[in-house]
Amino acid sequence: MNREDLRLVEFTVVEKTKAKKGKKTTKKEVKKYGYFHLWGTNVNGKGNEKFFGLIEEAVSGSLLEITYKDIRFLSEAEVEEYHEAAEVVAEENAETVAIVEEIIAEAEEATETPAQEAPAEEAKPKTTRSRKKS
Repeated sequence: MNREDLRLVEFTVVEKTKAKKGKKTTKKEVKKYGYFHLWGTNVNGKGNEKFFGLIEEAVSGSLLEITYKDIRFLSEAEVEEYHEAAEVVAEENAETVAIVEEIIAEAEEATETPAQEAPAEEAKPKTTRSRKKS
């Protein structure tokens, strides 16, 4: 299926982060956007069925199994807002890429044009001065 055929969802995942100073890890709930593929069930170790949705993360494209409680389907208005925001980000990225490419081109031009060589000096005969002995 194409992404255009899939419904856009907002889902919550728990990410572990390490503290800058120390070994302690903290868990943080992060909201992300993705494309809903299908519903499914898994049986856990106790024999209970767990209901999940298969979500393709919008940014990375990775497939995740998300519990049904953490999935929210976006309304048409929210989908339009998401796409408008994505277009703005894409335009900003395109501008940034253009600026970086321009800087790289200027740097390459500067390195490709060799510095003008100094004109070769005519060979002068070496003269030695004799010291007067007194």
